[in-house]
Amino acid sequence: MRFLLVSHNDSDGVGQTVTNLNVNLNRLGHKSKIILLNQSTTSKNIIKIKKSFVKRFFFYFLEFFKKKYSDLFSFGNSIIDYKSLEEQVRKTDVVIVYTLHKILSMNMLAKLFNKNKIIYLRPLDMELATGGCHVNFTYEDGNECKKYLTGCHRCPKLNNLNILNFSHKIFTKKKFFMNKFKPTILLENKYTKKLYDKSPITKNARNEVIYLPVRESRQNLINKTKARKKFHLGESDKILLFGTYNLDAPHKGGRMMKEILNLFVKYCNKKNKDLLKDNKIKLVTFGRKQNFHINVPHISWHHLKVIKGDKKLNSLYRSADVFISPASGCNAPSTIREATINNIPTIGFDNGEASEAIKNNVNGFLIPEYNKKKFAVAIFNILFNKKFKKDGKWNNLLLKRYNSKTEANSIISKALEDIKR
Repeated sequence: MRFLLVSHNDSDGVGQTVTNLNVNLNRLGHKSKIILLNQSTTSKNIIKIKKSFVKRFFFYFLEFFKKKYSDLFSFGNSIIDYKSLEEQVRKTDVVIVYTLHKILSMNMLAKLFNKNKIIYLRPLDMELATGGCHVNFTYEDGNECKKYLTGCHRCPKLNNLNILNFSHKIFTKKKFFMNKFKPTILLENKYTKKLYDKSPITKNARNEVIYLPVRESRQNLINKTKARKKFHLGESDKILLFGTYNLDAPHKGGRMMKEILNLFVKYCNKKNKDLLKDNKIKLVTFGRKQNFHINVPHISWHHLKVIKGDKKLNSLYRSADVFISPASGCNAPSTIREATINNIPTIGFDNGEASEAIKNNVNGFLIPEYNKKKFAVAIFNILFNKKFKKDGKWNNLLLKRYNSKTEANSIISKALEDIKR
């Protein structure tokens, strides 16, 4: 079969997922290509789409009407012409669309669905289920927005455009499209499927789960001592690891980190006043720091910026004593999968990827949303108290679930079934 993967780029979390699937589809004997807006790697299987100058100008003009230029809100507009996709679509059997933002308007997507092709939507955020949000959080207070459940009226991310009730118009257009075409939407986990099943936009779509993988080069169980030497970390240090693409993104949990760690320090002092004196505790972060900053007594902070290279990232995971991910509203953090597959005790709130990757008392702790005190106690227990039970069946389940070939074969099997219909 011939596959065409549509993505915004090949560098961020979504981009890396797309390139990984592309490689594995080709390895399994199929022909796969990526078509995208922004290209950072060189490959004959990656094609950059030509952007329309007129459409780009119009799109950025609209962007300035928002409260914040940096907010991730999709207006349902495109900065390309459909003709730039047409030839590649004609040559393919299966099209997998990862993002609409800046690439496909709803009218362009409708044209795509009217072709005699197998089309799958593979969102890694909330874009399809809302009236525009990629991440349904208000940036002023970091709280989750539920307006998509009642029509996205007066979006808190818009300002003057609320006069036109623009977000509701996009909401209505998406709902009409989903009810007309009833597309297959391939979602990352059962938690996300529940959100899509509940959204008035996507509840009538064919929502199915195909788990995202971890690249093999990120899951080697190398020695912790050797791993720490690469980052000049002390052998006896207690290492708390936290990382993501943007550390200050409200849904990734960095905004809650300071309060959680202060509660952890307070709990340590309550249990044993000498505990923090006798142990060197270090928070290690990686990713784009942006506006993220943290200062907690008795915990030193070491930031490593963006980690380039799978082997180096693999070593970083293996150097940690615990991976902490207080993500809230992030459906599928890749770091949760990567930490658990590296057998690093992991703590996360009971939502998104964590809800299925973490098994209490086996590979970490699931914390009720958003109980920061219990999160802090869990860190203490892992560092000073807890010896986890070994569960070979659970480890094997995760290895199979997060295997790159498992994802590729699941999509191939799905496509073969749909072609026969």
